[in-house]
Amino acid sequence: MAEASAHETEDEFAPTERGAAERLIFFSDAVVAIAITLLAIDLQVPQGDTAAELAAGFAANRPEYLAFLISFAVIARHWISHHRVFRYVGRASLPLTWLNMLWLLIIVLTPFFTRFIAEDHVDFARFAVYALAETLQIGTFAAIVAVLGRTRAYIPGTPRQLVRYGWVPSAITGFAFLVSVPLFPLLDLWSFAVWVVVPFIGDRVTNALGITGGYDV
Repeated sequence: MAEASAHETEDEFAPTERGAAERLIFFSDAVVAIAITLLAIDLQVPQGDTAAELAAGFAANRPEYLAFLISFAVIARHWISHHRVFRYVGRASLPLTWLNMLWLLIIVLTPFFTRFIAEDHVDFARFAVYALAETLQIGTFAAIVAVLGRTRAYIPGTPRQLVRYGWVPSAITGFAFLVSVPLFPLLDLWSFAVWVVVPFIGDRVTNALGITGGYDV
């Protein structure tokens, strides 16, 4: 049964364990909300008294606006992945907490990394810094999922797909960011599309195979 729990025969977690997990989730949500808000603080407001001048101002700041949208989408996907997994977490061990803090560190630094790709011309070094930072974050989240399974931290009712294959979406997305780096000299700015196309195809394939569909939001 797809929705059967991997731990359905276990007793419920103690209230203190549940409380610790909930605090970690609430804290993570707050940090993500702050980071995603900070992305917009440094956006330049176009100047002008006429529609043409405003349009020119928007055009002049287009790379910055595109970088904002990219990072907003990146953080949003990270949060969605976190939400999909942590709604089934009933225990927050110390290793899990530290890994989650490392995951949040990259979230907090994303507004900083966004400046690397907010230039008129994004070179290989700037692109690589951003992509490798995201690869590290996704790798950290894959480690979080592994620790959750190893410490039997999932609550009763957790889908088997999540317990067994919860690392798969992270592996696919991490591969997309990692492979985009050596592809940059060939694809140039089209390398950004790799971050979208590879996870999109991966999601469809894993859903069709029944690997991740059981715990979709």
